[in-house]
Amino acid sequence: MSSGLYFVLGMAVGAALTAVLFTATRRRPTREPAGEVGEEALARARELVARGKVIHAVKVVREDTGWDLKHAKAVVDRMPRQRKDDGFGPFGGVS
Repeated sequence: MSSGLYFVLGMAVGAALTAVLFTATRRRPTREPAGEVGEEALARARELVARGKVIHAVKVVREDTGWDLKHAKAVVDRMPRQRKDDGFGPFGGVS
C-alpha cells in the first residue's frame, strides 16, 4: 500500500472516532423537574436567604421537592437577597 492510501485511511478512521466520541460526550439538555415548591418550604427558604443561609435554603427546597442540586439552587438564586453594607459605599472603599 502506498503512503497516500495510509493517509486517507488514517483520516477516515480519525474522523469516525471523532464523530463517535463527540456524540458520546455531548451534554444532553436537561428538562425542568415536574412539581412546584410548597408555600411553607418557599417561605422558609426566603427566610433563610434573608439571613444569609443560602445553602440551607437550597437544602429546604431539595427536601420539599426532591429536585437535584442544580434546579433547587436555581430557585434559591432567583430569591432576593439583602446586600451587606460594609460602610465603604458602592465601590468597596476604592478611592
